[in-house]
Amino acid sequence: MSTTVAERSDRPTVATGRAVDLPAWPVLVMLWGFPVMWLLGVTVIPMAVSMTLVMVSFLVRHRAAVVVPGVGAFGAFVLWTVPTALMLDSATRAMGFVFRGIILVFVLTAFVYTISAARTLTRRAVVSGLTVVWGFTIVGGVLGMLFPGVRLTTPVGMLLPGAIADNSYVRDLFFPPLAEVQHPWGSPTEFVRPSAPFPYANSWGVAVLLLTPVAVACFMMARSWFVRCLLLVAAVVLVAPAAATSNRGMFAALGLSAAYVVVRLALRNRATPVITLSVLGVAALLVLWSRGLFDQISQRQEYGQSNEARFTLYRETVERTLQSPLLGFGAPRPSTGQELSVGTQGYVWTLMFSYGFVGLGLFLLFLWGITWRTRGAADDVDVVLHSVLVVASLVILVYGLDIMQMLSLALVAAVLVRRRYGLEPAPPPALHGGPGHVRPGHDGPVHDGPGRDGPAHDD
Repeated sequence: MSTTVAERSDRPTVATGRAVDLPAWPVLVMLWGFPVMWLLGVTVIPMAVSMTLVMVSFLVRHRAAVVVPGVGAFGAFVLWTVPTALMLDSATRAMGFVFRGIILVFVLTAFVYTISAARTLTRRAVVSGLTVVWGFTIVGGVLGMLFPGVRLTTPVGMLLPGAIADNSYVRDLFFPPLAEVQHPWGSPTEFVRPSAPFPYANSWGVAVLLLTPVAVACFMMARSWFVRCLLLVAAVVLVAPAAATSNRGMFAALGLSAAYVVVRLALRNRATPVITLSVLGVAALLVLWSRGLFDQISQRQEYGQSNEARFTLYRETVERTLQSPLLGFGAPRPSTGQELSVGTQGYVWTLMFSYGFVGLGLFLLFLWGITWRTRGAADDVDVVLHSVLVVASLVILVYGLDIMQMLSLALVAAVLVRRRYGLEPAPPPALHGGPGHVRPGHDGPVHDGPGRDGPAHDD
Protein backbone atom coordinates (compact mmCIF):
# COMPACT_ATOMS: atom_id res chain seq x y z
CA MET A 1 0.00 0.00 0.00
CA SER A 2 1.36 3.39 -0.90
CA THR A 3 2.19 5.50 2.12
CA THR A 4 2.03 9.28 2.16
CA VAL A 5 3.55 11.64 4.67
CA ALA A 6 1.73 14.93 5.15
CA GLU A 7 3.57 17.80 6.78
CA ARG A 8 1.70 19.76 9.44
CA SER A 9 2.60 22.94 11.20
CA ASP A 10 3.41 21.15 14.48
CA ARG A 11 4.35 17.51 13.94
CA PRO A 12 4.34 15.42 10.76
CA THR A 13 1.61 12.84 10.41
CA VAL A 14 2.36 9.53 8.75
CA ALA A 15 -0.52 7.71 7.09
CA THR A 16 -0.33 4.07 8.17
CA GLY A 17 0.27 1.41 5.59
CA ARG A 18 1.41 -2.15 5.26
CA ALA A 19 5.03 -2.40 6.41
CA VAL A 20 7.19 -4.17 3.82
CA ASP A 21 10.77 -5.30 4.27
CA LEU A 22 12.16 -4.27 0.91
CA PRO A 23 15.55 -5.86 0.16
CA ALA A 24 18.52 -3.59 0.69
CA TRP A 25 20.78 -5.10 -1.97
CA PRO A 26 19.56 -3.07 -5.01
CA VAL A 27 21.08 0.06 -3.45
CA LEU A 28 24.00 -1.53 -1.62
CA VAL A 29 25.26 -3.29 -4.74
CA MET A 30 25.86 0.12 -6.31
CA LEU A 31 27.99 1.11 -3.32
CA TRP A 32 29.89 -2.00 -2.32
CA GLY A 33 30.20 -3.07 -5.94
CA PHE A 34 31.40 0.30 -7.21
CA PRO A 35 35.09 -0.73 -7.54
CA VAL A 36 34.20 -3.73 -9.72
CA MET A 37 31.69 -1.76 -11.78
CA TRP A 38 34.28 0.95 -12.43
CA LEU A 39 36.82 -1.60 -13.62
CA LEU A 40 34.24 -3.17 -15.94
CA GLY A 41 32.83 0.14 -17.16
CA VAL A 42 29.25 -0.77 -16.23
CA THR A 43 28.49 1.92 -13.65
CA VAL A 44 25.95 3.92 -15.63
CA ILE A 45 24.25 2.15 -18.50
CA PRO A 46 24.09 -1.54 -17.47
CA MET A 47 23.96 -1.22 -13.68
CA ALA A 48 21.96 1.99 -13.32
CA VAL A 49 19.30 0.78 -15.76
CA SER A 50 19.09 -2.72 -14.30
CA MET A 51 18.97 -1.52 -10.67
CA THR A 52 16.32 1.05 -11.57
CA LEU A 53 14.14 -1.70 -13.02
CA VAL A 54 14.75 -3.91 -9.98
CA MET A 55 13.85 -1.17 -7.47
CA VAL A 56 10.76 -0.13 -9.41
CA SER A 57 9.60 -3.76 -9.59
CA PHE A 58 9.91 -4.17 -5.81
CA LEU A 59 8.12 -0.89 -5.12
CA VAL A 60 5.28 -1.68 -7.51
CA ARG A 61 4.87 -5.33 -6.54
CA HIS A 62 4.68 -4.54 -2.83
CA ARG A 63 2.98 -1.16 -3.32
CA ALA A 64 5.51 0.11 -0.82
CA ALA A 65 6.48 3.54 -2.15
CA VAL A 66 6.57 6.19 0.58
CA VAL A 67 6.03 9.80 -0.49
CA VAL A 68 7.47 12.57 1.67
CA PRO A 69 7.93 16.27 0.98
CA GLY A 70 10.70 16.58 -1.57
CA VAL A 71 9.81 13.53 -3.63
CA GLY A 72 7.27 15.53 -5.63
CA ALA A 73 9.78 18.25 -6.51
CA PHE A 74 12.40 15.71 -7.55
CA GLY A 75 9.87 13.77 -9.62
CA ALA A 76 8.57 16.94 -11.27
CA PHE A 77 12.13 17.93 -12.14
CA VAL A 78 12.83 14.59 -13.82
CA LEU A 79 9.56 14.78 -15.76
CA TRP A 80 10.34 18.35 -16.87
CA THR A 81 13.58 17.19 -18.49
CA VAL A 82 11.67 15.03 -20.99
CA PRO A 83 10.21 17.80 -23.22
CA THR A 84 13.57 19.60 -23.26
CA ALA A 85 14.70 16.89 -25.69
CA LEU A 86 12.85 18.89 -28.35
CA MET A 87 15.69 21.42 -28.22
CA LEU A 88 18.46 18.95 -29.10
CA ASP A 89 20.20 19.60 -32.38
CA SER A 90 22.57 16.67 -32.87
CA ALA A 91 22.87 12.94 -32.28
CA THR A 92 25.87 13.46 -30.02
CA ARG A 93 23.95 15.78 -27.71
CA ALA A 94 20.98 13.42 -27.82
CA MET A 95 23.25 10.66 -26.56
CA GLY A 96 24.41 12.87 -23.70
CA PHE A 97 20.79 13.78 -22.95
CA VAL A 98 19.85 10.09 -22.65
CA PHE A 99 22.90 9.42 -20.52
CA ARG A 100 22.00 12.19 -18.05
CA GLY A 101 18.36 11.10 -18.09
CA ILE A 102 19.31 7.56 -17.07
CA ILE A 103 21.27 8.95 -14.14
CA LEU A 104 18.40 11.19 -13.00
CA VAL A 105 15.80 8.40 -13.16
CA PHE A 106 18.11 6.04 -11.30
CA VAL A 107 18.89 8.55 -8.55
CA LEU A 108 15.20 9.46 -8.14
CA THR A 109 14.30 5.77 -7.87
CA ALA A 110 17.08 5.13 -5.34
CA PHE A 111 15.89 8.14 -3.32
CA VAL A 112 12.31 6.86 -3.08
CA TYR A 113 13.46 3.28 -2.54
CA THR A 114 15.77 4.22 0.34
CA ILE A 115 12.98 6.16 2.04
CA SER A 116 10.63 3.20 1.62
CA ALA A 117 13.15 0.56 2.76
CA ALA A 118 13.84 2.08 6.17
CA ARG A 119 13.38 -1.28 7.92
CA THR A 120 16.17 -2.98 5.96
CA LEU A 121 18.24 -0.26 4.31
CA THR A 122 19.21 1.27 7.64
CA ARG A 123 21.20 4.39 8.31
CA ARG A 124 24.17 2.25 9.31
CA ALA A 125 23.96 0.27 6.04
CA VAL A 126 23.79 3.41 3.89
CA VAL A 127 26.62 5.15 5.75
CA SER A 128 28.82 2.04 5.58
CA GLY A 129 28.21 1.62 1.86
CA LEU A 130 28.98 5.26 1.10
CA THR A 131 32.13 5.01 3.20
CA VAL A 132 33.27 2.14 0.98
CA VAL A 133 32.94 4.50 -2.00
CA TRP A 134 34.94 7.10 -0.05
CA GLY A 135 37.67 4.58 0.63
CA PHE A 136 37.86 3.51 -3.01
CA THR A 137 38.01 7.17 -4.03
CA ILE A 138 41.14 7.49 -1.88
CA VAL A 139 42.61 4.37 -3.48
CA GLY A 140 41.91 5.84 -6.92
CA GLY A 141 43.56 9.10 -5.91
CA VAL A 142 46.72 7.29 -4.82
CA LEU A 143 46.78 5.32 -8.09
CA GLY A 144 46.44 8.58 -9.99
CA MET A 145 49.50 9.95 -8.20
CA LEU A 146 51.57 6.82 -8.86
CA PHE A 147 50.50 6.23 -12.48
CA PRO A 148 49.30 9.59 -13.83
CA GLY A 149 49.71 8.64 -17.50
CA VAL A 150 47.67 5.44 -17.34
CA ARG A 151 44.21 5.26 -18.92
CA LEU A 152 41.98 2.32 -18.00
CA THR A 153 40.51 0.17 -20.77
CA THR A 154 37.16 -1.29 -19.67
CA PRO A 155 35.43 -4.29 -21.25
CA VAL A 156 32.34 -2.21 -22.04
CA GLY A 157 34.51 0.46 -23.65
CA MET A 158 36.04 -2.11 -25.97
CA LEU A 159 32.55 -3.05 -27.20
CA LEU A 160 31.57 0.51 -28.11
CA PRO A 161 31.41 1.47 -31.80
CA GLY A 162 34.23 3.72 -32.93
CA ALA A 163 31.92 6.66 -33.68
CA ILE A 164 30.70 6.64 -30.08
CA ALA A 165 34.04 5.89 -28.45
CA ASP A 166 35.64 8.84 -30.26
CA ASN A 167 33.46 11.26 -28.30
CA SER A 168 35.71 12.85 -25.65
CA TYR A 169 33.15 12.54 -22.83
CA VAL A 170 32.38 8.90 -23.65
CA ARG A 171 36.10 8.16 -23.88
CA ASP A 172 36.69 9.62 -20.42
CA LEU A 173 33.85 7.52 -19.02
CA PHE A 174 34.70 4.16 -20.54
CA PHE A 175 38.47 4.66 -20.92
CA PRO A 176 39.00 6.74 -17.77
CA PRO A 177 42.41 8.26 -17.00
CA LEU A 178 43.83 7.78 -13.52
CA ALA A 179 44.74 11.46 -13.38
CA GLU A 180 44.47 14.73 -15.25
CA VAL A 181 47.93 15.90 -16.28
CA GLN A 182 47.73 19.62 -16.97
CA HIS A 183 50.54 21.83 -18.23
CA PRO A 184 49.13 25.34 -18.77
CA TRP A 185 51.02 27.59 -21.13
CA GLY A 186 53.81 29.41 -19.32
CA SER A 187 53.77 27.17 -16.25
CA PRO A 188 57.23 25.88 -15.27
CA THR A 189 55.76 22.60 -14.04
CA GLU A 190 52.90 20.31 -14.93
CA PHE A 191 50.06 19.60 -12.51
CA VAL A 192 49.21 15.95 -11.84
CA ARG A 193 45.67 15.96 -10.48
CA PRO A 194 44.31 12.51 -9.44
CA SER A 195 40.85 11.73 -10.83
CA ALA A 196 40.28 7.95 -10.55
CA PRO A 197 37.75 6.42 -10.11
CA PHE A 198 36.07 9.38 -11.81
CA PRO A 199 36.82 10.88 -15.21
CA TYR A 200 37.88 14.31 -13.94
CA ALA A 201 39.85 15.72 -11.01
CA ASN A 202 36.98 18.02 -10.04
CA SER A 203 34.64 15.00 -9.89
CA TRP A 204 37.13 13.37 -7.53
CA GLY A 205 37.09 16.49 -5.38
CA VAL A 206 33.28 16.59 -5.25
CA ALA A 207 33.19 12.95 -4.16
CA VAL A 208 35.68 13.69 -1.39
CA LEU A 209 33.84 16.75 -0.10
CA LEU A 210 30.50 14.92 -0.06
CA LEU A 211 31.72 11.60 1.33
CA THR A 212 34.26 12.71 3.94
CA PRO A 213 31.49 13.82 6.36
CA VAL A 214 29.83 10.45 5.75
CA ALA A 215 33.10 8.73 6.69
CA VAL A 216 33.17 10.83 9.87
CA ALA A 217 29.62 9.65 10.61
CA CYS A 218 30.76 6.07 10.02
CA PHE A 219 33.59 6.60 12.51
CA MET A 220 31.10 7.89 15.09
CA MET A 221 28.81 4.90 14.54
CA ALA A 222 31.53 2.24 14.44
CA ARG A 223 31.54 -0.27 17.29
CA SER A 224 34.89 -1.79 16.29
CA TRP A 225 38.21 -0.12 17.09
CA PHE A 226 39.66 -1.87 14.03
CA VAL A 227 37.16 -0.07 11.80
CA ARG A 228 37.90 3.23 13.49
CA CYS A 229 41.65 2.77 13.05
CA LEU A 230 41.12 1.82 9.40
CA LEU A 231 39.13 5.01 8.82
CA LEU A 232 41.82 7.10 10.51
CA VAL A 233 44.51 5.55 8.31
CA ALA A 234 42.39 6.24 5.22
CA ALA A 235 41.96 9.86 6.29
CA VAL A 236 45.72 10.26 6.63
CA VAL A 237 46.30 8.71 3.20
CA LEU A 238 43.67 11.04 1.74
CA VAL A 239 45.86 14.07 2.45
CA ALA A 240 48.36 13.29 -0.32
CA PRO A 241 46.00 12.94 -3.32
CA ALA A 242 43.78 15.74 -1.99
CA ALA A 243 46.76 18.09 -1.89
CA ALA A 244 47.81 16.95 -5.38
CA THR A 245 44.47 18.04 -6.85
CA SER A 246 45.11 21.61 -5.60
CA ASN A 247 41.33 21.90 -5.60
CA ARG A 248 40.61 25.01 -3.56
CA GLY A 249 36.85 24.51 -3.78
CA MET A 250 37.12 21.05 -2.26
CA PHE A 251 39.14 22.32 0.70
CA ALA A 252 36.84 25.30 1.19
CA ALA A 253 33.82 22.97 1.20
CA LEU A 254 35.44 20.59 3.69
CA GLY A 255 36.26 23.56 5.92
CA LEU A 256 32.68 24.81 5.68
CA SER A 257 31.35 21.35 6.51
CA ALA A 258 33.62 21.09 9.55
CA ALA A 259 32.68 24.58 10.73
CA TYR A 260 28.98 23.80 10.36
CA VAL A 261 29.30 20.61 12.41
CA VAL A 262 31.41 22.31 15.10
CA VAL A 263 28.89 25.14 15.52
CA ARG A 264 25.91 22.77 15.60
CA LEU A 265 27.58 20.50 18.17
CA ALA A 266 28.72 23.48 20.24
CA LEU A 267 25.11 24.64 20.44
CA ARG A 268 24.32 21.18 21.82
CA ASN A 269 27.05 21.51 24.47
CA ARG A 270 29.01 18.64 22.94
CA ALA A 271 32.49 19.60 24.08
CA THR A 272 34.39 16.42 23.17
CA PRO A 273 33.55 16.24 19.44
CA VAL A 274 33.92 20.02 19.11
CA ILE A 275 37.43 19.95 20.55
CA THR A 276 38.35 16.86 18.54
CA LEU A 277 37.18 18.30 15.23
CA SER A 278 38.88 21.62 15.93
CA VAL A 279 42.22 19.99 16.73
CA LEU A 280 42.01 17.73 13.67
CA GLY A 281 41.15 20.72 11.47
CA VAL A 282 44.13 22.72 12.66
CA ALA A 283 46.40 19.68 12.24
CA ALA A 284 45.15 19.15 8.69
CA LEU A 285 45.82 22.79 7.79
CA LEU A 286 49.36 22.55 9.14
CA VAL A 287 50.06 19.38 7.18
CA LEU A 288 48.69 20.87 3.95
CA TRP A 289 50.69 24.05 4.49
CA SER A 290 53.85 22.05 5.07
CA ARG A 291 53.28 20.22 1.77
CA GLY A 292 53.12 23.53 -0.10
CA LEU A 293 49.46 23.21 -0.99
CA PHE A 294 48.70 26.92 -0.89
CA ASP A 295 51.65 27.77 -3.12
CA GLN A 296 50.53 25.08 -5.58
CA ILE A 297 46.97 26.41 -5.66
CA SER A 298 48.26 29.95 -6.21
CA GLN A 299 50.54 28.82 -9.03
CA ARG A 300 47.81 26.85 -10.80
CA GLN A 301 45.42 29.80 -10.64
CA GLU A 302 48.12 32.14 -11.96
CA TYR A 303 48.67 30.08 -15.10
CA GLY A 304 45.27 28.47 -15.45
CA GLN A 305 43.14 31.64 -15.26
CA SER A 306 40.17 29.47 -14.27
CA ASN A 307 38.34 32.26 -12.44
CA GLU A 308 38.15 34.53 -15.47
CA ALA A 309 37.12 31.66 -17.74
CA ARG A 310 34.40 30.53 -15.35
CA PHE A 311 32.81 33.95 -14.90
CA THR A 312 32.82 34.59 -18.64
CA LEU A 313 31.19 31.22 -19.22
CA TYR A 314 28.57 31.81 -16.53
CA ARG A 315 27.59 35.12 -18.08
CA GLU A 316 27.25 33.51 -21.50
CA THR A 317 25.18 30.68 -19.97
CA VAL A 318 22.65 33.11 -18.53
CA GLU A 319 22.46 35.18 -21.71
CA ARG A 320 21.89 32.17 -23.95
CA THR A 321 19.41 30.53 -21.56
CA LEU A 322 17.30 33.69 -21.75
CA GLN A 323 16.79 32.80 -25.43
CA SER A 324 15.02 29.59 -24.35
CA PRO A 325 14.07 30.16 -20.71
CA LEU A 326 11.50 27.36 -20.36
CA LEU A 327 13.03 24.33 -22.07
CA GLY A 328 16.66 25.36 -22.24
CA PHE A 329 18.66 23.56 -24.93
CA GLY A 330 18.57 19.94 -23.75
CA ALA A 331 22.34 19.68 -23.36
CA PRO A 332 25.47 21.84 -23.07
CA ARG A 333 26.75 23.41 -26.29
CA PRO A 334 30.07 24.92 -27.38
CA SER A 335 30.85 28.41 -26.17
CA THR A 336 31.17 31.19 -28.72
CA GLY A 337 34.28 32.61 -27.08
CA GLN A 338 36.28 29.81 -25.44
CA GLU A 339 37.00 26.10 -25.51
CA LEU A 340 34.69 25.26 -22.60
CA SER A 341 31.07 24.38 -23.29
CA VAL A 342 28.18 26.51 -22.15
CA GLY A 343 26.24 24.70 -19.43
CA THR A 344 29.28 23.23 -17.70
CA GLN A 345 31.56 24.18 -14.78
CA GLY A 346 28.78 23.77 -12.22
CA TYR A 347 25.62 21.70 -11.87
CA VAL A 348 23.46 24.81 -11.52
CA TRP A 349 24.60 25.99 -14.95
CA THR A 350 24.11 22.54 -16.48
CA LEU A 351 20.52 22.47 -15.23
CA MET A 352 19.85 26.05 -16.28
CA PHE A 353 21.15 25.69 -19.82
CA SER A 354 19.92 22.14 -20.43
CA TYR A 355 16.47 22.30 -18.81
CA GLY A 356 15.70 26.00 -18.54
CA PHE A 357 14.89 28.04 -15.47
CA VAL A 358 11.94 25.78 -14.62
CA GLY A 359 14.13 22.69 -14.44
CA LEU A 360 16.69 24.52 -12.35
CA GLY A 361 13.98 25.83 -10.01
CA LEU A 362 12.49 22.37 -9.47
CA PHE A 363 15.82 20.82 -8.60
CA LEU A 364 16.68 23.62 -6.18
CA LEU A 365 13.23 23.27 -4.64
CA PHE A 366 14.08 19.62 -3.97
CA LEU A 367 17.62 20.12 -2.65
CA TRP A 368 17.12 23.28 -0.65
CA GLY A 369 13.73 22.09 0.60
CA ILE A 370 15.17 18.82 1.90
CA THR A 371 18.09 20.67 3.47
CA TRP A 372 15.72 23.01 5.31
CA ARG A 373 13.28 20.31 6.45
CA THR A 374 16.02 18.11 7.91
CA ARG A 375 17.83 20.89 9.76
CA GLY A 376 16.57 19.63 13.16
CA ALA A 377 19.00 16.68 13.33
CA ALA A 378 18.09 14.13 15.99
CA ASP A 379 21.63 13.20 17.07
CA ASP A 380 25.29 13.92 16.38
CA VAL A 381 25.48 11.57 13.41
CA ASP A 382 22.57 13.32 11.75
CA VAL A 383 24.28 16.68 12.27
CA VAL A 384 27.35 15.43 10.41
CA LEU A 385 25.22 13.97 7.62
CA HIS A 386 23.22 17.17 7.33
CA SER A 387 26.45 19.05 6.60
CA VAL A 388 26.57 17.10 3.31
CA LEU A 389 23.30 18.70 2.18
CA VAL A 390 24.36 22.16 3.37
CA VAL A 391 27.65 22.03 1.48
CA ALA A 392 26.09 20.45 -1.62
CA SER A 393 23.58 23.28 -1.78
CA LEU A 394 26.50 25.65 -2.37
CA VAL A 395 29.13 23.71 -4.31
CA ILE A 396 26.75 22.97 -7.18
CA LEU A 397 27.41 26.56 -8.23
CA VAL A 398 30.93 25.62 -9.29
CA TYR A 399 31.04 21.83 -9.58
CA GLY A 400 29.09 19.24 -11.53
CA LEU A 401 27.52 16.06 -10.18
CA ASP A 402 28.16 12.66 -11.75
CA ILE A 403 26.25 9.48 -10.98
CA MET A 404 28.02 8.55 -7.73
CA GLN A 405 27.97 12.10 -6.44
CA MET A 406 24.25 12.39 -7.21
CA LEU A 407 23.57 9.00 -5.63
CA SER A 408 25.52 9.91 -2.48
CA LEU A 409 23.58 13.14 -2.11
CA ALA A 410 20.23 11.40 -2.64
CA LEU A 411 20.97 8.62 -0.15
CA VAL A 412 22.01 11.05 2.58
CA ALA A 413 18.88 13.11 1.91
CA ALA A 414 16.71 9.97 2.03
CA VAL A 415 18.15 8.87 5.38
CA LEU A 416 17.66 12.29 6.95
CA VAL A 417 14.18 12.93 5.60
CA ARG A 418 12.81 9.57 6.70
CA ARG A 419 14.21 10.16 10.20
CA ARG A 420 12.63 13.60 10.11
CA TYR A 421 9.22 12.07 9.52
CA GLY A 422 9.56 9.12 11.90
CA LEU A 423 9.63 6.42 9.23
CA GLU A 424 12.23 4.22 10.92
CA PRO A 425 11.45 1.41 13.38
CA ALA A 426 11.10 2.47 17.00
CA PRO A 427 14.18 1.99 19.18
CA PRO A 428 14.35 -0.57 22.00
CA PRO A 429 13.73 0.65 25.55
CA ALA A 430 16.65 2.54 27.05
CA LEU A 431 18.37 1.14 30.14
CA HIS A 432 19.40 4.57 31.38
CA GLY A 433 17.58 7.82 30.92
CA GLY A 434 18.77 11.36 30.85
CA PRO A 435 20.22 13.67 28.23
CA GLY A 436 22.96 12.30 26.08
CA HIS A 437 22.43 8.66 27.05
CA VAL A 438 23.35 5.81 24.74
CA ARG A 439 20.92 3.00 24.11
CA PRO A 440 22.33 -0.51 23.80
CA GLY A 441 23.00 -1.20 20.15
CA HIS A 442 22.28 2.39 19.15
CA ASP A 443 24.47 4.11 16.59
CA GLY A 444 25.45 6.94 18.88
CA PRO A 445 24.37 9.27 21.65
CA VAL A 446 20.77 10.40 21.74
CA HIS A 447 20.17 13.92 22.96
CA ASP A 448 16.91 14.76 24.63
CA GLY A 449 17.60 18.41 25.29
CA PRO A 450 16.46 21.49 23.36
CA GLY A 451 17.07 21.50 19.64
CA ARG A 452 15.86 17.98 18.93
CA ASP A 453 13.35 17.63 16.15
CA GLY A 454 11.61 14.35 16.60
CA PRO A 455 12.75 11.04 18.08
CA ALA A 456 16.00 9.36 17.24
CA HIS A 457 15.71 5.81 15.96
CA ASP A 458 17.85 2.74 16.04
CA ASP A 459 19.38 1.54 12.83
